Amino acid sequence: MKISESYTEEDILRFLGLATRASKVVSGNDQIIDEARKGHIKLLIVARDISQNTFDKFLSVLTSLENEIPAAYRFADKRKLGNAIGRPDRALVGVTDEGFAGKLEIMLDRFEYKEEQN
Repeated sequence: MKISESYTEEDILRFLGLATRASKVVSGNDQIIDEARKGHIKLLIVARDISQNTFDKFLSVLTSLENEIPAAYRFADKRKLGNAIGRPDRALVGVTDEGFAGKLEIMLDRFEYKEEQN
């Protein structure tokens, strides 16, 4: 694995794809809520382009659960998250493995978001 001061969006999406191929990623509201109830979600990635209202509704459901999600990040857009895991657009992606979640958390903490300029 790369040791770096910062990571690109592509680095993170590729690593998310690797976690998916290892069967350590779930997506979709219902599946994430189900896995969160069981305490299996170690990291949650929320697409940047979902509405605040949708985000707030989902967050209220998650905060009502007994088990907490250790970390949550807003990252990429729905299309890119879906592509990274080989699915259609995804607003929410949950990582169920502590090792993958830990590495993704480091990568996301070191990611410098830059708005695309036209």
